[in-house]
Amino acid sequence: MSELSDHNLIDPAEAARRHAEGALFVDVRRPEARVENGVLPAALAVAKIEVSRRFGTESDIDHDRDIVVFCSSERGSGPVVDTLAELGYTRVSHIHGGFGAWKEQGFETTPHDA
Repeated sequence: MSELSDHNLIDPAEAARRHAEGALFVDVRRPEARVENGVLPAALAVAKIEVSRRFGTESDIDHDRDIVVFCSSERGSGPVVDTLAELGYTRVSHIHGGFGAWKEQGFETTPHDA
């Protein structure tokens, strides 16, 4: 992770607060991890290799929108935070401990096929 993504780590409680306020959640976990561990309803699932394309110049996502990225750990989400910042997104963070920490603290998840 870079210094930028290190500073943009938030705990699951802060992520839940942002979720309640309408932040865009971006799930960059592998599909197998979603099936095995569940999903966060309303999160946008994006493969890491697709982030630049999905959020690039043709994207209609507001560059000032609050975005919370999560993976299985911050090692996976940190590079995505860096990429989004390079693309001009100004309010990007990721969850300390990843999806597992979110789930362990009892925040909303559903089975993948729900």
